[in-house]
Amino acid sequence: MARFQTQTTSSAALAANTGFAWINAAAGGGFKLRRMTLGVIAGATTPTSQQLVVAVYRTTSAGTTPTAGTITKLDPNSNSATATVATAFTTAPTLGSTPSWLIPFNTQSGVDLPWELLEEWICTAGTANGFAWVNQTNALPASHSLVLSYEWEE
Repeated sequence: MARFQTQTTSSAALAANTGFAWINAAAGGGFKLRRMTLGVIAGATTPTSQQLVVAVYRTTSAGTTPTAGTITKLDPNSNSATATVATAFTTAPTLGSTPSWLIPFNTQSGVDLPWELLEEWICTAGTANGFAWVNQTNALPASHSLVLSYEWEE
């Protein structure tokens, strides 16, 4: 399987219950989410200490007019990715009714979550299928942004 990665930096002062990153499967192929790294930046200052929860939802629609993110091959010899990543939408994908994963953390720390070996987080084929990352509970302070890096296999 080929492995890919991307990074997303949210807008500053991201409101609660606001999506900031998405990945959608292709019509002919799904993927396995393998790793997420999440943290907060605050410009040239130390982030204000605050508890956050980022939720990962499964999506049930593709959304409209995405702002495409950049995908990097981790093995330059592999084929191009079939999944698509986005950092914004005119109309965001529809989220599942409950989050698949909640990631609580403090803005002055980071989170690194691997899903390797027996742990598999699978997204089935179909352009309506994917994952969305949502700042779930607290708005970020002014000049603070979430930074997310994630890897997947196809």
